[in-house]
Amino acid sequence: MKAGSRPQYYRIRRMVQMVREGAETGYLPNSSDFMKEFEVSRRTVARDLDFLRDEENAPLAYDEARHGFRLTDETYMLPPVRISRREAFSFALARKLLAHYEDTPLHLDMRSVLDKIAESLEGDVTIEPDWLSEHVGVLPEDRVRIDPDVWAKLAGCVERCEAVRATYQTFDGRVSEYELHPYHLLAYHGNWYLMAWNAEKGRVATFALSRFRRIAATGQGYTRAAEFSPETYARQAFGIVGGEKPIKVRLLFEPKLAVYITERQWHPTQEFRTRRDGRVEMRLETTGRKELVRWVLSWMPDVKVLAPKSLRARIAEKLRDGLRAQQ
Repeated sequence: MKAGSRPQYYRIRRMVQMVREGAETGYLPNSSDFMKEFEVSRRTVARDLDFLRDEENAPLAYDEARHGFRLTDETYMLPPVRISRREAFSFALARKLLAHYEDTPLHLDMRSVLDKIAESLEGDVTIEPDWLSEHVGVLPEDRVRIDPDVWAKLAGCVERCEAVRATYQTFDGRVSEYELHPYHLLAYHGNWYLMAWNAEKGRVATFALSRFRRIAATGQGYTRAAEFSPETYARQAFGIVGGEKPIKVRLLFEPKLAVYITERQWHPTQEFRTRRDGRVEMRLETTGRKELVRWVLSWMPDVKVLAPKSLRARIAEKLRDGLRAQQ
């Protein structure tokens, strides 16, 4: 969030913090310091100072000799943040959800953020943990263990636009060397993925962080392709793997799957049409053929591929392979 767009409750808390820090360092902050810190006008700073004095009863005084603000009562504390019971419930649930991601690299940082929020909340609005445990359950996704060092290195290279040389093991066990321009990190179904420009293949590809065996920053910078958009890339893909030419898909589901299929968001472009016999036709335009094939196979024998022919042929081939494997 840009400094100028910070809400008032953030600014006034930061103001008090700056005044306390000034008392310790000897430099008292003034209106110009607040304007610079929050990138707001002098009028906005004046309103915030009035709010602190009038609404929060802050003992703020301007020290003419030192040209800055100080607290006349150093024991003063801002009141806790006031939240509704519904908001408190949502916060308690967020902490419960976080417990299922203890092995992820961001767990400690996210836990620290939630702890800081908890410290500032109004004390009389609480949700009993026992009640939450008894009445609200969260089933964790299957998740893959990620090496925190891998995540940190790639995140740093994404931020700095620095190329990496990587040793990567594919889904089928093959090990390859790649020069990558890391573009974007994405969490999906219990794993982390990297969207990166593959220099050898000349296109953007998706890599699972759990399969990187070695990563070395090259020290070489790069310019991200202007046409790349993580939102567009993810929108086109069926699942996590994109970067291919989109195909128009038509599927026909049997009536017994109609409710389940139509009530879910499988892909941003999906459209449904219910036929007179109760069967549901699904249309979408997507990349990520491998994941699409696996998904269609999971609904067999209650789905039929209407288009394209290439997808229908691939499904038929997989079914024949599966039948042979069972003989």
